Amino acid sequence: MADIHHQEKLDRIDYATVIAYRSCFVISAIAVACVGFGAASIGIPLLIISALIAAACVHIYDKTIRWFLQASALFAVCLLTAQVFIPLAVGASVAVWCGLSIKEYYCFRIRLIRITPLVLIVFWVCFALPIWQPFFYLVTGLSALLLLTIGIAKFRQPCHFDIGDKSKFQV
Repeated sequence: MADIHHQEKLDRIDYATVIAYRSCFVISAIAVACVGFGAASIGIPLLIISALIAAACVHIYDKTIRWFLQASALFAVCLLTAQVFIPLAVGASVAVWCGLSIKEYYCFRIRLIRITPLVLIVFWVCFALPIWQPFFYLVTGLSALLLLTIGIAKFRQPCHFDIGDKSKFQV
C-alpha cells in the first residue's frame, strides 16, 4: 500500500496498473451516474467491470484485504454474467468501491473520503430497495461526485505513491 516516502523504481506493468486503477475511479463515477439517472443497462456492467479492474490492479500489502476485494469483484462479475441477483452484484461491486475508498483515506487522507463508503452503501440500499426516488437521485449524484473526486485526486499524485515499497507485499 502507499508509502509516499519510498520511491520504488516502477516498470511498465506498475505504470499500467496504477493508471488503470486510477481510471476506474472515474469510470465508476460515470457508471454510478448512469445507474441512477436512467442508463442502468450501461451503468451496472460498467460499475461491476470497473470494480473488477480496480481490484485486480490495486497495490495493497495485505493479501487478505486484497483477496477480499478481488473475490467481491469476481462474485459481482459472476452474478452479472449469470444475470441473477443483479442488486447483489451491484452490492458486491459497491463493497469493492467502499474498500478502495477506505484504503485511499488511510493512505492519503484525501478529504471527504471518509463519507464515501457510507454514501455508497446508501446508494446501494436505494438501488436495491427503490423507496424514495428524489433521495435516490441525491445519493446517486453525491456518490458519483465523491468517486470522481477520488479519481481526480489520485491522478494528481505521482505514480510511485500507489506502489509503495514492493518488498512489503505479501504474496
